[in-house]
Parts: sequence; C-alpha cells; structure tokens
Amino acid sequence: MPRPKLHSDDTILAAAQKVLLTKGPSSFTLTDVANEVGISRAALIQRFTDKKTLHFKVMERSTQEVRDYFASASRQTGLQPLWAMLIDLIDGMGTGDDFAGYLLLEWNDVVDDDLNALARERNRLVLVAIRDRLPASPHDRDMAASLNPVGHPGCLHAMADR
Repeated sequence: MPRPKLHSDDTILAAAQKVLLTKGPSSFTLTDVANEVGISRAALIQRFTDKKTLHFKVMERSTQEVRDYFASASRQTGLQPLWAMLIDLIDGMGTGDDFAGYLLLEWNDVVDDDLNALARERNRLVLVAIRDRLPASPHDRDMAASLNPVGHPGCLHAMADR
C-alpha cells in the first residue's frame, strides 16, 4: 500500500512556481523544489516525472488561475472595470525580483511549443476580457482590444493568433 501524500499537488506546484521565479526556468532543479516543499527528490520525481513536466504543470496551473480569474471577474463594461482588471493583471506579474522571474518564464513560453500553447491561451483570455469590458463607443471594441487600430501585423492581436 502506498504511503499517503503529505503535500498536495497544488502545494508542490506553488513551491515550484516560487523556485521558478527565483532561479529561472533554466536554473531551477527538482532538488530545489523538493527542498522548498520538504519532500525527497525521489517523491517529486514519482509524482511529476521530470523537470520539464513539473514546469509544464506549473504553467498549466497558472493558465487555470487565469481562466478562473476571468470566469469569476465582473463582466461590467466601461473604463473603470477595465482599469480594475488591468491593475489586477499587472499586479499578478510581480514586482522587483519576481518581475524578472516572470519575464524569464514568459521567454520560456516563447521557445517551448507546449508552454507556448498555454501562453497563447492566456493571451486570448486577456484580449477577450479587454474587448468585453471596453465601452461600446466611441471605438469598435474588437479593433480597440486588438491594440491594432491600423492593421499592423506585429500587434498583440496578431501575436495571440500564432
């Protein structure tokens, strides 16, 4: 009979995210995460297989948090609700050292296909949320939310569709 799990996957993923933000995706190790949680490296491997899988699960959890945020957020339109949502999103990116860690995670989202798919989903969720909260006038919501009023191919909207 297997031993009971003393730490939930969510606890481990939160610790892994903390280590990822501190050490960066290239430098973090399973030992770092195991030490942060207080479990053995072997127990971590048994549950998450390897470093790449653990990293993916952390980002999958992050994507679910974004889904949950938008599912429960007010859908009220107008500049004030939009501004409140944008403040929440910016606050979620951290400050100081955390911000640098988030940038490193975002770079990994660009270069890894599996992580990129999650990043594209988070980006689409943000763009839809912006569009849905914009006032109906004086500008077209889709055009304003795309951040591309003149059709430049390098815009945020075009990048979200890649």
